[in-house]
Amino acid sequence: MTELSILGVVRMDTIADGMVVPHYVADRKLRIALARVDGKLYAFDDLCTCSDERCPLSSGLLVGRTIMCQCHGSRFALGTGAVLQGSAAPLRVYEVREADGTLQVRLPEGGQ
Repeated sequence: MTELSILGVVRMDTIADGMVVPHYVADRKLRIALARVDGKLYAFDDLCTCSDERCPLSSGLLVGRTIMCQCHGSRFALGTGAVLQGSAAPLRVYEVREADGTLQVRLPEGGQ
């Protein structure tokens, strides 16, 4: 099992409830989105899988525990990454927790 990576540049208080923010993990060349809904944190791939355009989901529409791609309307479940609407592939989701004023996200081994 991989260790939790500390996203120290993302302070917990910068993610308000009902908000999604992008974060780039430079050493992994990985773009993730962080969302808070009803106090619970979610982490998932920020780039939508609906087309080759790869639209950022952090700019999409957050409704409850779902996020909708602004480009093609695909809708995903935050907790599982499952496609609820559209022709996209499921999103990769990550374990995330708050600790000591930072966010910690379990990233895949060996990069993406």
